Amino acid sequence: MSFSPQWHAIGREGELAAEQLAAGVTILGRADHAHKGLYTQAFFSLSIGIERLAKLIVVADYLMTNGRYPTDQELRTFGHDVALLLDRCETISLQHRSGQLHAIRPNCLIHQGIVAGLSEFGVLSRYYNLDFIVGGKAAQFPEPIGAWWRRVGMPILDKHYSEAQRQKDDALVNAAAIFMGPSFVLHHAEDDSPIDDLTVLMQRAMATRVVQKYGRLYTLQIIRWLAFLISDLARKACHGHNFESFFGLDELFTIFMNEDSYLVKRKTLSLYHR
Repeated sequence: MSFSPQWHAIGREGELAAEQLAAGVTILGRADHAHKGLYTQAFFSLSIGIERLAKLIVVADYLMTNGRYPTDQELRTFGHDVALLLDRCETISLQHRSGQLHAIRPNCLIHQGIVAGLSEFGVLSRYYNLDFIVGGKAAQFPEPIGAWWRRVGMPILDKHYSEAQRQKDDALVNAAAIFMGPSFVLHHAEDDSPIDDLTVLMQRAMATRVVQKYGRLYTLQIIRWLAFLISDLARKACHGHNFESFFGLDELFTIFMNEDSYLVKRKTLSLYHR
């Protein structure tokens, strides 16, 4: 059976989007203040993956509505703006998936922080470091890693780091500090503030585990919403409107179409290695 060049192109784009998203959430779950390059790597993968998936959703909806693909100029109006693309996807979801499973866009304070950070990163702040040095445009944005901790990490800790768990962790930290005695360390937190006390360093490590776990989960909730949407659209485009170019696209995103109880435990995701 022969497939069209458009089918091959959409399939390649789908694989790219799915694997970038899988890699992004996997890396995000490992990022901390001592490995800041992992934050940036995760931001690259997630901003690219969400943008590519959202644009596939826009293309599928446009094709079914107008009987043709959007022009290059029409698709370029979205640029790399993740927030703008997700707003468009929300409109499409309301039209095609109202009342269905995971049809409502996740949009709490933590989700909003994730979208704001990835949108800024996709548009310009991926160049922040060099632009800060040379006075470029990206320096007008908040520094991405510090902004992520403020927008995403701190709200996660407020919601998910219980007082009982904090007290338990503090007891472990204090016991370790007594055993090790006075110690000096030289680290910097995500916002570049200094960490020069071993007790503070260990407390940060405890809190970071909570941020890693739930930062991954809340990001996956956004991706899951998009995964259900593209899956429905792909099947409608193919089987309802006879556009074979979307045949099988839904299969690429099934790894994200799971409930929170599964996603919160899954630390490694890949399209190719289940």
